[in-house]
Parts: sequence; C-alpha cells; structure tokens
Amino acid sequence: MTVPSFAELVRTAPLHADPAAIERAWEKWRSLPSADGIADADSPDGHAFLRSLLEGVFSGSPYLTNLVMREHDLVRALTVRGPDELLAEIMEMCPKAPPPDAPGRSPAADLRRAKRRAALLIGLADLGGVCDLDWVTRSLSDFAARCLDTAFGHLVAQSAAKGEMTVADPEAPMAGSGIAVLAMGKMGAFEVNYSSDIDLIVIYDADKVPYEGRRSLGDHVSRLTRAMMQLMQERTGDGYVFRTDLRLRPDPSVSPLAVSTEGAFTYYETLAQNWERAAMIKARAAAGDIALGEAFLDEIQPFIWRRSLDFAAIADIQSIKRQIHASKGHGRIAVAGHDIKVGRGGIREIEFFAQTQQLIAGGRDPRLREPRTLDAIDALVETERVEPETGEELKTAYVFLRQIEHRLQMTDDVQTQKLPTDGAALERLAHFSGFETTDAFAEALTGHMQKVAAHYADLFSEEPSLALDQGNLVFTGTDDDPGTVETLAGLGFESPSSVISTVKSWHSGRHRALRTTRARQLLTDLVPAILTALSETGNPNAALINFDRFLGRLPSGIQFMSLLNANQELLKLLARIMGTAPALADALSRNVSLLDTLLEPGETPADDPDDIREQCERELSKEEDYEGYLDAVRRFANDRRFDVGIGLLTRALDFDRVGAALTTTAETSIRALLPLVQNEVARRHGIVPESGMAVIAMGKLGARELTFGSDLDLIFVYDDAVEAKSSDGPSPLQTGPYFTRLSQRFISALTSLTAEGQLYEVDMRLRPSGNKGAVAVPLSAYANYMQKDAWTWEIMAATRARVIAGPEGLCRRVEAAIADAVCMNRDEEELRKAVLDMRARIDQQHRTGDIWKLKHVRGGLVDIEFLIQFLILCNACHQPEIVMGHVSRALEALKEASILDEADATRLTDAYRHLKGAQSLLRLCHSHRFDEEAASADFRRLAAETLNHDSFEDVRQAVIDAEADVLGCFEQLVGRTGDADGGK
Repeated sequence: MTVPSFAELVRTAPLHADPAAIERAWEKWRSLPSADGIADADSPDGHAFLRSLLEGVFSGSPYLTNLVMREHDLVRALTVRGPDELLAEIMEMCPKAPPPDAPGRSPAADLRRAKRRAALLIGLADLGGVCDLDWVTRSLSDFAARCLDTAFGHLVAQSAAKGEMTVADPEAPMAGSGIAVLAMGKMGAFEVNYSSDIDLIVIYDADKVPYEGRRSLGDHVSRLTRAMMQLMQERTGDGYVFRTDLRLRPDPSVSPLAVSTEGAFTYYETLAQNWERAAMIKARAAAGDIALGEAFLDEIQPFIWRRSLDFAAIADIQSIKRQIHASKGHGRIAVAGHDIKVGRGGIREIEFFAQTQQLIAGGRDPRLREPRTLDAIDALVETERVEPETGEELKTAYVFLRQIEHRLQMTDDVQTQKLPTDGAALERLAHFSGFETTDAFAEALTGHMQKVAAHYADLFSEEPSLALDQGNLVFTGTDDDPGTVETLAGLGFESPSSVISTVKSWHSGRHRALRTTRARQLLTDLVPAILTALSETGNPNAALINFDRFLGRLPSGIQFMSLLNANQELLKLLARIMGTAPALADALSRNVSLLDTLLEPGETPADDPDDIREQCERELSKEEDYEGYLDAVRRFANDRRFDVGIGLLTRALDFDRVGAALTTTAETSIRALLPLVQNEVARRHGIVPESGMAVIAMGKLGARELTFGSDLDLIFVYDDAVEAKSSDGPSPLQTGPYFTRLSQRFISALTSLTAEGQLYEVDMRLRPSGNKGAVAVPLSAYANYMQKDAWTWEIMAATRARVIAGPEGLCRRVEAAIADAVCMNRDEEELRKAVLDMRARIDQQHRTGDIWKLKHVRGGLVDIEFLIQFLILCNACHQPEIVMGHVSRALEALKEASILDEADATRLTDAYRHLKGAQSLLRLCHSHRFDEEAASADFRRLAAETLNHDSFEDVRQAVIDAEADVLGCFEQLVGRTGDADGGK
C-alpha cells in the first residue's frame, strides 16, 4: 500500500495576505542549492497545495519562513514522504545514548537541529490540515520526551565516565538509573503547544541510583537536573530545545531541583494542596527510569483520587474555580489583547471545568481519570455528569482555541497566549488563522469563548464566589494569574507578584499554623476578605508583610481562621492594625498572645495605677535574674502600650486617658526597674549610707501626657546631705561617681535592646547645664542652680516637673526645690521678652507651614505650652495652686484663679484637645512625617471617627481652627515674636 506524501495530504493553508513577503521568500528559495520546482506555477499538480501552504507561511510567520530556508531539504522531502516517516527520522536524530566512540560529545547541536526540523514539520502539518490537533500535540510531547532522554542519558553517561555512577546498559543509560522525569501539565497529557514550556518533576530513589561519588546523592541528582535544564533551554546560534519548568515539584520554594521519592511521598501525604492534585491528573513518566516513575505515580494514586472527600476538601477544590471572577451571560468578550489561555472563556476555564469535577468524582469512578482534556470531557458526558451538547461545545471551543494558540506562537516562536492589541497585527493573525477579515475572526473567537464562559459560570453556580467584583483572586499553579495581578494592582498593592507569592506560601503550609488541611481551607475562604481589608489601610504591602509575620508566630490556625470567618469586625480591626498602626502591628507580631486583647475590643483597657502595678509584678514574678527582669518589664510595657493603642483605635479610651495610661505605664516601669538596678550596683559597689537618688519626670512624662513613641525626659538628683563620702561595697566609689554609675546603669536598663525590644528612649538635656552637666546632680547643687543660674526655659520646663521615684524624704525635698524655683517673684515684662525670644529662636529652627507639624507650627503645641508656662511663672508667687504640668488641668486652674477669662480658657482647652488628639493618632499611625496627600482612606476614616468628626476634611479644618485660636490667644496674652533679647 502506497503511503501518500505530505504534499498530497495538504488540505488548507493560511490566507496569502502579504504578496511582497511571499515574493521575497520565493526569491530566497530559488537561490538555495538544489532548488526544485515547488516555487514554480507549472510544477506538478501535487505541489500546488504545498506551494499554497508555504505562501501562507511566508505571509504570516517570519519564524517558520526562516526554518523553511534553513531546513529546505526537509521541505523538498515533503513532496515524496509522509509526516509520520519524517517525524520518526527526526526522532532518530536524538539518540538515547551517546555514541561509544565519542561519549563526551555534547548532543546540544543535534538536539537543536532536531527541534528546528520537528517545529517546521509539525507546524506545516498543523497549518496545512495534514494532521489533527491530537497528532500535533502528541508529536510535540513525544519529541520533548525523546529530547529529555537524550539530554539526561548524555549526562548520566558523563557521570559514569568520571566514576561517579555505574551504567548497566550503555545503550540505555537511564534504564534502571533510579532517576525518573515526570511530565506534568500539557506534556504529561500529550498536549504540548507549539512554543510551550515543559513542566517536569525529577525524582530519584535513593536505594536504586548507582551512585559512587563524593557529594551527597541528592546534590548529585540536582546537579544533573540543573545541567539537563541548561542543555535543553540554553539559547545558542542553533536555537534552543525546550524551556523547562520545575516549579510543580513538591514545595519548590525550599526543595532541591530533584526530589527523593521518600520526600515526595511525605509531601503529598501531608502538605500538598488540591490544585497539586489537579496537576497530578496529567502526570506521567516521560523519560529516565520509566519503571520507577510509573511505580511512584501508582503509589500516590490515593492522593490524587480520593474515594471519599470531606466537605472541606470539596470546598477547597471548588475554590480553585471560585477564586476566578466568572459571571453568567453572554456579554461581549474583548478580542484585542485578550488572553485566550487564562482570560474569560479561555483554555484554562475548559481545563478547570473538567479537572474540578474529575477530582470530586474520580476517586469513586475510574472512568473519569483521563489526563487529556478532550478525553476527560468525553468521560464526563459518558458518565452523565455533563450534557452532550455542553461537552461538544467545550470540545469544539478547545480545539479552536488551541489552534489559535499555535498560530500565535508560530508567528515568532514566542510563548504567548495574548491576542495582539494592534489592529494590523490582529488582522495578520486573522489571515494566518484562515479568516478573510478581523471581524470574521473575532466573531468566531468570541462565539466559542462566550459558550465556554457561560458553561464555566454555571459550574458550582450555587457556591458563593471567592473572587472580588474587581476580578480574579487565583493563587494556584506556578505562574501568576494575569487577572489576579490586575485585581491586586487595582486594590492598591504595589507589588502584586509578591502578594501572590506570599499567599501561595500560606497555602503551601509554610507557617506552622497553616499545615492542616482545615486551616488552609478556612484560609481559602478568607483570602479575599483579608486582602480587601489590608488594601484599605495606609500601606497595603506593609500590612501584608505584618500580617504574614503575625501568621508565622501563630501556634495554630484553625481556631484563629474560624474566628476571623465569624467576626468580620475583628478582621477589619486586625487589618487596620497591620496597615495603619505599625507600632501595634510590630507588637502583635512579636507577641501573638496579645490577640486576646482584640477579642473583646469594646472592653476598656485597665488604667488604674494599682491594676497596672500588679500586671508589672506578675511579669517580674516569672523571672529569676536581672536580664530576665529587664525582659519582663519590656513585656509588661509593650503589652500595656498595645492595649492602650487598641483602646484608642476602638475609641474605648479618650485622648486624656490615653496620655494618663501611657504615663502610668512608664512610671510603673521606672519604679520597677530602679530598685533592681540599685541592687545590681550594690552587689559590687555597695550603697551610700543614708543617701539615695530621686528621679524627676520632665516634659510629657512630668505632665502625665505621654504619647505613643514619646521618649522620657529625666533628671537624676541624689542626696548629698549625708556624712558618708563614698559607698560601702567591695569596690567603693565616691558619692558623685557612685550616683553617676547608678544613673548610667539605670539609663541602660531603660534603653538597651533585649530580646523583648526596647523600653524607652531617654533624654537628659533638661538637667542642669544640659548635656555638659553631670548625669546625676547633688540636691544642693540642683536647688542652687534652679534658684540662681537656671535659664528661663529651664524654669518653664520645671512647671511640668514631677518627682516619680526615690526615697520619700528626698522626694519631698526635691519637690520643694522645684516649687521654690517656679514660684519666685518675676518681672513680667522681662519674662515676656524671654518667652518671645525663645519662641522666635524655635521658629527660626523649625519654621513650618505644615498644619500637621502640630508641635512647632505657629498656633501648635509649643505655643499653648509656652502661653501656659508664661502665665504660671507670672502668677505662681501669689497663687502656687496654679502650677500644673498637664495642659488641660493648668488651663482649668488658670481660669479658676481668674488669670484666664472663661472664653479664652474654653477656646484654648478645645484647641488643645483637638491638637493633642491629632498628635496622639499621628504618633500611633505615622511614626515619621505625616503626608496628608498620601494618607489612606482608612486612616482618614479612623481620624474622623476617633476625633469625633464627620469627615477627614472636618478634622483638617478643626486643626486649622485650633491653631488659629491658640496663636490668637498667644499673641494677645504673651505678644508677637520679635527680635527682643531674652535671657535668664
């Protein structure tokens, strides 16, 4: 029986849409050696169809045109030989073993030439209608497998030549090698497309690999795998063979390139996801030790095909589809720029349509275990799970879309499934696909895709979608889903790929809390809500990083995920913390037990001093040594600050109570640490008999108005009215150096970084003589300095001073020294000049028009504090009861003393509450400079809610009005800043 030649089988051809390109190609053809008459119109009739096919190629595919010229002998052979014979000859160009006379010669050039010839033959067979889609994709898949065998066989033979391995059969070095190459995806199902990557998993059996080298076996097989990838995909002057992708192997982010069978079994039994089950439907042993590969796949059949599925597993399988934004109906599907693989109505929807149903029912019905998509659809129809009409429409669409995919890739040998956006390029594709016009092409394409989209949207239609209205949220597979990238970008994430990578790591069980199937299934349902909530915060990417860090610290995930699923308000609060309050996010990430604070956000955080002291004592009781005590105090303070921050975010605490609670926390920490430090110093240096040291709180701490991130302004004063001149320990110190050492150790205890973080920053610049003065000051020198040598600004600062720790008698004497300094009789005009001069100096250094620089802007917190301190120092000598550090209380005292009229006192009190409230919120949520234009919608909402306004614009206006009121009162009661000299 005579087998017809390829030329005799040609039935169709792309349209001849570019006569100039056709003429150029024939001219080049005629210049080739041994040019025959294919190009001539009067050539034999059997050549006419082949000539028409070639002209369609010349018109539409620069890549194939180049191959025609480069492999012209193959083209001439088409006139006398059939496609199967020619393909078999090409396969023989890829030997399974290197030649005995040259075992070290690389097969790279042979493989690349074989690839060129295979691509040309298969491409022409596809375009000419010589062979159907099944022959085309199966031929590409078989050729890829043969290339893998050649590449790996060459490498194993090389390894054997070096004495690293033994080979039982030199003519088939991979047989019995203990190394198998599993083909996944399209290659596994014999569905490789024209410019496809080939998805592989390389496995090895440690008991079967005949390895005798020095490295570990795993390292050796991984090195062979890496060399195989390079041999296959490195581009040379001869081209490349196939791009290889190993990301479908178990846990690819951490696993080596080659995975032991034992490690793979463990992974698939414990951590593998349902989308990996879907991928395994198409897996087959394609190269290497085929027997090993087939045995491995047989072993993991229970993982792929489960006879019974629990509801969680079914929901997770369904979520593979539900994460994709699919809507019913026949709305228009765009053509230009559409992705025919992952876009709506595309190839992936047909594949998922089959695979999700296969996973659910294939465990009980072996008839559904078909790797090829078309066969799987037939099986679904035969088992009455899909209507015959639906099956036919999906199959017809699949064949059409795969053919268009091939034509897209044939054009320039580019791996793409996106249709051109340029009109001219789209028209060329239409002609290359056999359509007279772009409109005809678009009509056929959209007709198929609309049917696919409709059938796909009907699948699991009773299930709620896990996608967002904006689009897809797909986190399965190895490549980033384009729709998901677009969705995440629309949500405001700056790096969608990093978001996808993070979420994929959750699904892979990277965190301990997510290593159970149930936890991951709950997470799947929550991901859209989590990402939406995080996207509404000030910094979505940072919020995701913080949330990921928090998940990494959770001991268990099921309870937490269930909690979030049942409590959307908790999720919103958690997201707000992660993205809008970085200090709280850091605290929660370091101590997940703080989550308990979020479970009852309406409960007011404890701010009673006795309760707070008991909390600190409980933490200290858990430790036994000095380092442990430092950590305990940090845990206590960090937890307290977190509680207070949550109280502010949930409006359980107003701003006055926030300041008081933060202040009490700091004072409790100081009072807990001071005796511990004293004991440490006493171990070596003893004590100074009958003496002691007092701690003076200045600034916000002294005024009981600490904010988030405030440092502590402290002064240390020791009692020098004692007979002892030195300490009494093993290494005695003079009194001055002793208390200097004690002060330094105490500062270190407050500021040093331990495993629990830092406690506070300390600022000592308010001590006598500032940074030039002694760290610890004797009481007699302190009292004398404050009476005679202190600058006006130091006396002003002293209006906020409080003694918060130390021996009781010493504390009373220090308080008296402060009161004596503050209540001295002063010349009001001299004081006014000094205050205005200081304000002018500050303005020169920190001048700003930014209303959100609430401390230094004119009318800001410095102005209101200076105003109050000026009025106190003018009148304290006659009315000492007005000396108050807390601004609101000082304003009330000044009003009661008739120093401020009621209107000014009310105006200043309201203004201060606005400014202080705004400052507290900014310190909590924006540790650095606040940029109003960059402020997120969530922060704007938070500001409006917390500061009791209807909108952020109202907040802004309230700040402007408050600063105007403060500046007006300041200029009325103190004066305008000018060039007046100030001083003591």
